[in-house]
Amino acid sequence: MTRPRVLFGDHSTQMPAIRQFVDHTRFDVSFAEFADIDFLAYDLIVPLRIDQFAPARVANADGRRRAVLPDAELLDLCDDKLAFNRRLIDLGFGAFVPDLLGDAPDTYPYIRKSRRGDYGQGIRMVRAPGEDAPLPDSFCQRAVAGADEEVLHLLRVDGRVRYALAYRYTMAGALAVRGAADRPVTTVPADIATALEPCTAMLDALGFEGTCCFNYKIEDDRPMILELNPRFGGSLVGEVSAYLDAHLAAL
Repeated sequence: MTRPRVLFGDHSTQMPAIRQFVDHTRFDVSFAEFADIDFLAYDLIVPLRIDQFAPARVANADGRRRAVLPDAELLDLCDDKLAFNRRLIDLGFGAFVPDLLGDAPDTYPYIRKSRRGDYGQGIRMVRAPGEDAPLPDSFCQRAVAGADEEVLHLLRVDGRVRYALAYRYTMAGALAVRGAADRPVTTVPADIATALEPCTAMLDALGFEGTCCFNYKIEDDRPMILELNPRFGGSLVGEVSAYLDAHLAAL
């Protein structure tokens, strides 16, 4: 039996992890920068970086679907954290969005966030007066307390969720910002049902198709959305074979 040919984009950290965890007896996996690639030679295309989405769109040029990707407007929306929060509020999901604040809040703690940036970049936790300083192109948002942050990975194809996986990250402090400078103390599987219904409803309202992951904290039994990453998330690598099974079946 011929193994499905899967092409992942190049990514410095996810690429070696996927190579380690994927079942090579079932999947013929390759990695490449998405330039000068014959996408039509593969059965499934999975970008790992946002800049790989535009070239990957030609993978469906012959009418056979190999890549399920959100449209460019949604990519831009998710890349702008403030615009994404405002869109959720406009769509009726304000109860799941931590309060947006003015540029000089006088209640603490709050977070100052760059509108764009990955993995904790440009995020400052402000606990008291004198700790804040202006950042270009930033906004302020109420901080959700708690040492636990969760991630829900979802694959949505043709309006249906085809795969879901959740993890809980526990940080060293209740107001730690998960990222390159502050890593989780533990990472364990989490209950998918905690956030599946509202997150699925958000994807439905946005018209999102493809792979994504929501980051959120639980407050009063409700997921408070921190961001939506419109791509394959790093903590999905350990279950990459199950994800590929679901993705190929959905095509």
